[in-house]
Amino acid sequence: MISLKVTLISTEQGNQIMKIATIAAVVALFAAGTASASPVNLITNGNFETVATGYTLNSGFKVINSGSSALTGWTVGASSVDLIRNAYNAIDGYSVDMLGTPGPGFLSQSFSVIAGQTYNLSFDMARNSGGPAGQGVAVSFGGAAGNFYSTAAASNTLYSNTLSFTAATTGLATLSFASAAKAGTPLDKFSGAVIDNVSVMTAVPEPETYAMLLAGLGLMGFLRRRKAAK
Repeated sequence: MISLKVTLISTEQGNQIMKIATIAAVVALFAAGTASASPVNLITNGNFETVATGYTLNSGFKVINSGSSALTGWTVGASSVDLIRNAYNAIDGYSVDMLGTPGPGFLSQSFSVIAGQTYNLSFDMARNSGGPAGQGVAVSFGGAAGNFYSTAAASNTLYSNTLSFTAATTGLATLSFASAAKAGTPLDKFSGAVIDNVSVMTAVPEPETYAMLLAGLGLMGFLRRRKAAK
C-alpha cells in the first residue's frame, strides 16, 4: 500500500511537471511571436508620401489649402500648409511646412484608441530655411498637449519629438499640429516648422513580462497541488 501511494504521488508530480513544460513551451512561442511582430503605425500617411494627383513634385513646394484632401488621411485647416520636397529643409521625401502660403497652418487626423492603453507619438521636425529660429508647432495628442520649437541657429537641425497619453475611454482620439512660434519670436507667415515621419504606436509590454507572469502562475499552481497531495 505504501509503495502504491508513492507511485501515485510520483505519477501526479510527473503530470504536473509535464503541465509546467507545456506552459513553458506556450510562453516561449508567445514571447517569440510578440518579439517578431512589427508595431503598426496608427497614423495614415504619416510620412506624407501619398498625395493626390496634381500635387506631386520633384522639388520645391505646393500649397495645400484648408479643406483640401490632397494629403491622404489628413485634414488641412486654418489657412494652408505647404507640401515640400528636396527644398526648404524637407526631411525625407515629402514633408510639410506648417506655415503655408500664407499661414497659419493646421493638420489633424483621428485614430482608434482603447481605454487604459498608452499611445506614443513621435515625429521629426526641422525649420524652413527662410524663417527665423523659434518657429514650431503646437501639438494636441488625445489627452496630452505640447509645444515644440526649432530653436537652433542652423535651420536644418533635426529634432525628434515625442509625446504620450493614456486613453480614458475607448473610441477615437485626435492628433493635431498647429503652426506656432516661441514667445518673443514673430510667427513667420510663410516659412515655419517642417514636420515628417509622424507615427503613433501603442506601448507594448516586453515579451519577458508575459513570460515571467505566465511561468509564475504555472509554478504557483504546481506548488499548491503538490502541497495538497501530501
